Amino acid sequence: MSSLHKKSLIATGAIFCCRFTGLLREIVYTRLFGATGALDAFMTAFRIPNMLRDMFAEGALSQSFTSVMSKVEEQKGAEAAWRLANRVCSQLVSLMVCLVAIGVLLAGVFMQALYPERAQMELSGPPLALPAGSNADEYTFHAIFQGMRTNADGFQVASFSTAQPVGELLDQNACIRLKLVETLQPGQEVSLSTTSRQGCLQVERRNFMGLATDLCRIMWPFILLASVSALCMGALNVFGIFGIPNLASAAFNITTIVFGAGIGYYIDPHFGPNALYGFAIAVVLGGAAQILVQVPKLRKEGWSFKWNIGISPRGGWHFKDPFSKRVWYLMLPGVIAAGITQFNIFINTSFALYLEPGSVTALSCGFHLWQLPVALFGVAVGMVVLPTVSRMTLSSGKSEITDHLAKALRFMALFAVPSAVFLSLWGVQIASVFFQGGRFDAAASELTGAVLASYSLGLLGYAGMKVLQPIFLALEKPWAPAILAVAACMVSIGLNYMFVMVLGMPAQYLALTTSVVTTFNFLFYFFFLRRMLGGMSCRVLIPGVLRICAAGAVLALGCYVARTLFFGGFTDWSFLMRLLAMAAGGICGAALYVAACYLFRVPEIMDFTAYLRNRSFRAPE
Repeated sequence: MSSLHKKSLIATGAIFCCRFTGLLREIVYTRLFGATGALDAFMTAFRIPNMLRDMFAEGALSQSFTSVMSKVEEQKGAEAAWRLANRVCSQLVSLMVCLVAIGVLLAGVFMQALYPERAQMELSGPPLALPAGSNADEYTFHAIFQGMRTNADGFQVASFSTAQPVGELLDQNACIRLKLVETLQPGQEVSLSTTSRQGCLQVERRNFMGLATDLCRIMWPFILLASVSALCMGALNVFGIFGIPNLASAAFNITTIVFGAGIGYYIDPHFGPNALYGFAIAVVLGGAAQILVQVPKLRKEGWSFKWNIGISPRGGWHFKDPFSKRVWYLMLPGVIAAGITQFNIFINTSFALYLEPGSVTALSCGFHLWQLPVALFGVAVGMVVLPTVSRMTLSSGKSEITDHLAKALRFMALFAVPSAVFLSLWGVQIASVFFQGGRFDAAASELTGAVLASYSLGLLGYAGMKVLQPIFLALEKPWAPAILAVAACMVSIGLNYMFVMVLGMPAQYLALTTSVVTTFNFLFYFFFLRRMLGGMSCRVLIPGVLRICAAGAVLALGCYVARTLFFGGFTDWSFLMRLLAMAAGGICGAALYVAACYLFRVPEIMDFTAYLRNRSFRAPE
């Protein structure tokens, strides 16, 4: 096995722990709170600091810092590299303190911009109990629209009257989206429902914008802690350490689960919406845990932190160290380029708030399942490739770089293709196994599965993008992806608007937009690098990828047959039956795929079998 494969597998194992615990975190959320407006508020509040973390800290900053520090370590030694780390860390903390302060102050503005405007519900009618056997959580009734008014607090109030016994159905927190009642005329009869039903106006039990604002303010310091953690990760990657940095994210997830559940239970033992304040506090504690688990390894490698901002205010702001200036220069376009997918997810969230309650949660759960194979293979391979290519630019020719990239893309495709097949054909079943239970019902599993299937169409492109994106930083050509990002963002907004606001499509079409944009990004990266490097070693890449796709087609046929014959009514099964069925199906599918790869002589599989054969027949020393 090559060094690329070994280091990628080490990073993959660590990232698996991170993503698996991340899924556990999502499972805890959905089991305790369900696909509800309250959890949507938490996901929306966390989206802004989390988006900044992904596009700024763990994306552009981490990659640009790794690239520059690798070159400094190669040319000037480890001591100079650690001095650079101290300067960048000091500058980063200063910047992040200001950003956190601004975020806390403007959290309410952000949430108002995201949330559709709602009117408070005022319902007059007999104050009677619901009919026997009725479900207050799912109830439909007829009412007469009385008109709109503004209350003493300046909020819009929509008044309705009904002769039906729904007195216990709604309270003073109930609301309705303003756009649903703006066109109604006084005296008009309408159908109201507490669920999303065709031909009915949906009533929401509470306007969660205030909750989302509070949670957002609590979680903003997370971006400061996550940024420092990403810098620690980049520093360790320079010295070939990939396990501990990725396990730091697992520490974040475990801390969030344990402390979130504990503090949430202390606030509200029934885990109502107010318990989410406990999970918001735990997010900040988890950010601190990410840093603490990396400190021992950093100190072992020679790091000793000293505050050194390295900026002179005389005659304007000047960087005393040209290398720290280079980090920020490379980062600036990288913020745009590396963050395009996260910004698309942010846009999806804002549009999803116009859809049925639970759409934000479905998108978040589907995205986490989609991210698992992307992180395991796309991010892991890209993480290993970046410092290697950065050093290659100092001494190696372009042909060596392109051969290295072609093998990296082929290795990524070996795992991304079957992952896309499983997620697209068994999306509902996978979502059901991971999330269904508690307040997350079968309908939520169906919606999440549909979202996951749409995401899977862009999985290969997204994973490939994660491999190629850091190369622009290694080659110090960061502006091409940044220019593309602007165009891709416009396409994303246009498609989202058309699907949701014009055509009224459900949440899976928002996921489809992300798949289209990420695939477009990958193709641009590939052909631009091919032109820049004078080729991409297609003789190495294309035959192997075609063989992998042929094996993927065999797997797709097997998955389709299994879903048709064996998985009918899957969401109605018990959890144990669903788990066993998915485990058996996954093992059989993996065996079928490996056999097909061996039959089609996929290079990585042939190399691995040769490696095992040599170890088996090696004579004992």
